[in-house]
Amino acid sequence: MDSSDVPVIETSQWPLPRDGRRIVVPQALIQTLGAHPLCGDCLPHGVGYYPRAAGHQMGRASPRDHLLIYCVAGRGEVDLDGDAHPVGPGDVLLFREGQPHRYRARPDDPWTIYWVHLGGAAVDAFFDAIEPDPRAGLVPVGLHSRLSEEFEVLLATAVSFQIHHQVHAANVLRGLLTFLALVRRRQQARQAALDVDRVQSYLQSRLHERLALDDLVAATSTLSRYHFIREYKRLTGQTPMQAFQHLKISRACYLLDVSDLGVSDIARHLGHDDPYYFSRLFKKVMGVAPRHYRRERSSH
Repeated sequence: MDSSDVPVIETSQWPLPRDGRRIVVPQALIQTLGAHPLCGDCLPHGVGYYPRAAGHQMGRASPRDHLLIYCVAGRGEVDLDGDAHPVGPGDVLLFREGQPHRYRARPDDPWTIYWVHLGGAAVDAFFDAIEPDPRAGLVPVGLHSRLSEEFEVLLATAVSFQIHHQVHAANVLRGLLTFLALVRRRQQARQAALDVDRVQSYLQSRLHERLALDDLVAATSTLSRYHFIREYKRLTGQTPMQAFQHLKISRACYLLDVSDLGVSDIARHLGHDDPYYFSRLFKKVMGVAPRHYRRERSSH
């Protein structure tokens, strides 16, 4: 690494309190570590912990390294695409090399943050594993004691500027990044899981219609058609369209019980133009035809 390629670390001038920490790795050491086979592709340039950081703010027009901030308490704001976005506990800020950014602690409830400046050829890949969209900037991951512990270990290790300590710090940093990627993957898996209550609500709102399965999938889930059907059946014991039919029949029973509507009118109300088909469907589910159902109920 040529000396002109060594990034100049731009840290805020926020005055550290007694329990705050800020470590900036010397540029000459960064240059040496950049050629090290065990850490050269991903290494910390600086790391810190700012508790209750009243007055903390920073803006960089063309940063020469990457930056990760983890908010563990309080509030802040970050400017993304010209708009201010709130930052709270459990949020991570990811800024890539060369990406302009500006952020600040909220004056009424200043944030507590861990941060690390980092560089190397592999950092983009680590950031991609956490959040593939380089413009996202703000990534909610939640509060994790393991993540705070990783930052504490990184701070304890990086404080020594001996080579072997810095090599270990770089690999602690790799573990921190891969843990973040794992947390995000698990979040996305949970988000992709089927929300049965949402599906049921959608079905209830469409009882007067003929509903296509593809429309149901698109409106209520990000799953594929195949995985939607499989997951719904695993959770409910029936297919989505079977559930839709049963909801329609349940509504038909209610209308037969409380109204004087004829079977043809009820069929149309439930999206069936053919009353004979509707009657066959009703009998398949309830065991009796609609007229027999009404007659039996009215005789009690």
